[in-house]
Amino acid sequence: MPPLPELFHVGWVVRDCAAAQRELGERLGAGPFLSMGAESRFDAALVRGKPVPFSLRIAFGVLGGVLLELLEPLDDRSPHAEFLAAHGEGMHHLAFLVSDFDERLAGADLLIDGTGQGNPVRWAYLDAGHARGTVIELLERTPRAESLFGPALALLRDPPRSGSSMTP
Repeated sequence: MPPLPELFHVGWVVRDCAAAQRELGERLGAGPFLSMGAESRFDAALVRGKPVPFSLRIAFGVLGGVLLELLEPLDDRSPHAEFLAAHGEGMHHLAFLVSDFDERLAGADLLIDGTGQGNPVRWAYLDAGHARGTVIELLERTPRAESLFGPALALLRDPPRSGSSMTP
């Protein structure tokens, strides 16, 4: 695989997204956070090659100059729920926006394939075994992705004053 571009975000699986935001803010000065809403549904993703709909509660925030994605599993079907059950809360993946998405996926062993119709942005999780246990998320860099993730990326440049939210 060619070298990856600049890191987009660090994905962190949590039991309670709201509690994690409060705790990270109080203990480490993280924030502000932008919520993706009460529930983000992933009905068109393939998990290990099979259709497995799942739901997450997601929020983006800044911690030490790095964009952090908090992911709270809302069911037991996602790899995020599996991670939480096996390891507890913690870093799940490193995410990168890439322009050469199809070339990077060629021959890759995918944990999650989010390239099908119904996904606002094509994305994939590459199997952790190839990255020493850390899942790599690739998101296709397109105008739609730039628009969708623009508010989260803006947190790094110009943090909002309070209570903002982001919806796809």
